[in-house]
Amino acid sequence: MQSKTDVCYVISHGFSSRMVFQTGLLARLVQEGKKVAVISPDGQDPNIRQYCEEAGIDLYEYKVKTDIAKVDYFFKRKYYLEDIRNNPGLWAKHLHATKGNKSLNPYFRLRPYYYYQIYRLIQQYPGIRDRFKRREDRLLDDPGAVKLIKEIDPHLLVATYPVNIPESMLLRAAQKLGKETAIHLLSWDNITCKGAFPATANYYIAWGPIMKEEFMEYYQVKADHIYPCGVPHFDEHVKVLANPDYKGFVKDLGLNPEHPFLFVAMSSPYFAPKGIEVIEWLSERVREGHFGEHMQLIVRPHPQNVQGGMADSSWLPRLEALKNERVSVDYPSLVKSKLPWSMQDHDMRRLSNLLVGCTACINFGSTVTIDALMVNKPVIIAAFDGDERLDWYKSGSRQMDYVHYAKLVALGGCRVANNWDEMSSHLQDFIADPKADWDQRRNALLQECGDNDGRATERVAEALKDILARTSEPATNKV
Repeated sequence: MQSKTDVCYVISHGFSSRMVFQTGLLARLVQEGKKVAVISPDGQDPNIRQYCEEAGIDLYEYKVKTDIAKVDYFFKRKYYLEDIRNNPGLWAKHLHATKGNKSLNPYFRLRPYYYYQIYRLIQQYPGIRDRFKRREDRLLDDPGAVKLIKEIDPHLLVATYPVNIPESMLLRAAQKLGKETAIHLLSWDNITCKGAFPATANYYIAWGPIMKEEFMEYYQVKADHIYPCGVPHFDEHVKVLANPDYKGFVKDLGLNPEHPFLFVAMSSPYFAPKGIEVIEWLSERVREGHFGEHMQLIVRPHPQNVQGGMADSSWLPRLEALKNERVSVDYPSLVKSKLPWSMQDHDMRRLSNLLVGCTACINFGSTVTIDALMVNKPVIIAAFDGDERLDWYKSGSRQMDYVHYAKLVALGGCRVANNWDEMSSHLQDFIADPKADWDQRRNALLQECGDNDGRATERVAEALKDILARTSEPATNKV
């Protein structure tokens, strides 16, 4: 029996929304005769509603009621399932939960110590882990997810953020009903930093060679079930690089479009607690002409800086105070939505242009490093805490130990500044020679994202169609 829907994407994050909607990926599938649906936790998100209506995509809402059991389950699963002591990303979370815990609730203060003892016991008694997995199976078996999958009746369900509990519930429901499943990750750090996925899939769409290898290493996925395609939303960078229009955006920010500028992409205080001080230092040096008589500075806050549990509103007035004729702030264009970091359409184009136009990109260990490499810009990571030396678990340096970033640094994809002098030196090098480290940067990009040809969206669409073809004859769009 044919399925009612060919491909159904699960969108629980604004970044995955950007990946599949703003690239035209799903619209392309519809145009090629495929019946497409989307599941989102916010069916009223204005971006998603408009995309779906214009492209002829069915939109469904799926939310899971949060209770203390689910919150606690998500917290403790890393202790039961992971070797947290040897995973820098998960070990930092544990240290934050112990040394940096500010909760007044004694339970939340004590639980990381309790679960850490269970983690140690598991080394001797692995049966504890097996029992946890059986309980996890019951917890993630949601009748509501099964009912929704039956209603949509997809041939292929695609998850983009499988560490998210609702997405895992939908994946499991689809598999329970005999549907094909795929994982198309929204970010490069999900495999090594987020812990084991609560649900896996039949097929995987990877960014590039590194992600393909990680799927094989961490989940024993067969090579022929992985499709390295590149990153759809990075196709915008290639388009802008071929036809840049950044001067208008620079002018809109109150700066001189004829003068060079540095571009700083911020991270939340959780990852870069002294990031604002690094930016204030850069601002002062730019005003003083330290990096050239006409050099300017554009600072872009991460959505985490202005929205969500990791935001710090105390940074915003400090950013505003930096503005002058040579320094400006480019705030991300967020949409009011239950979807975390849902962005307006024009935001990606503005980001691409500002990266294309900049002399160098500075950030604190974010994906913007890859964005900048896509448009041939040198990158410096500010991996220090201003004049202070913070404990590792909260230091801006710790991300350089995370698996995904350690790989990029080892490939020479970016330079790391461990203090003020190194920051200044790296900037002076790149200002003098924008193609410094060129071969290493290009190779790093190739390993992370494959060919930088602007055809990632096309390859993903072809991969989805290939999965449909190799599993059975898909439904056709009757509209």
